[in-house]
Amino acid sequence: MQDDEDVPYGENFHDTTAALAWADAANRKRPWRSAIFDRFATLLLESNVAAPRVLELGSGPGFLAEYVLGRCSSVVQYTLLDFSDAMLVQSRRRLSHHAERTTHVQADFKSDSWPGAVGGNFDFVFSLQAVHELRHKRHAPRLYGQVRSVLSSRAEFVVCDHLPEGASTPRHRVLYMTEAENLAALVSAGFRDPAVVWSEHQMAMYRASC
Repeated sequence: MQDDEDVPYGENFHDTTAALAWADAANRKRPWRSAIFDRFATLLLESNVAAPRVLELGSGPGFLAEYVLGRCSSVVQYTLLDFSDAMLVQSRRRLSHHAERTTHVQADFKSDSWPGAVGGNFDFVFSLQAVHELRHKRHAPRLYGQVRSVLSSRAEFVVCDHLPEGASTPRHRVLYMTEAENLAALVSAGFRDPAVVWSEHQMAMYRASC
């Protein structure tokens, strides 16, 4: 594999069995994910937005949304975007008690069309362990520019993903951005004051504003 080639998918998340297996293993393999969920929720709770509208990119089986909606009653609308219908089936089931506050959108954030599928004027865009599904980090600045286009003025983008430090294969070094690379991608997309707000377990969380 060349450094400029996209990394092929290792799992077929369109397959129901594969999607269920990922969901079953995700929090068990990384028990500290709950602390990351809490950071997203705390950001909302501490914001000055009275009735926030949230978009989550790569929402998977709905774990983050379930935690955030359970803690943040002020969230008026939470939109979950994922390219896998098998994942969205899980999240609809998991979030059935929040149905009046949730919208599920099947779309691929590698495409040009996803911003039109979700609308705009979100107060926050969240993404957890998903940006590397672009399959090459060189695509991140373009995605971040699209994210900025669906945010309202003075809105925020909060993204958390893996770091390449300690990665054992060239594949991971192509998929995952360093902290410096992620901050540079946010700046190139026009975000203000990007910062690393958390970094542990070979992952980092970034926060930036419009």
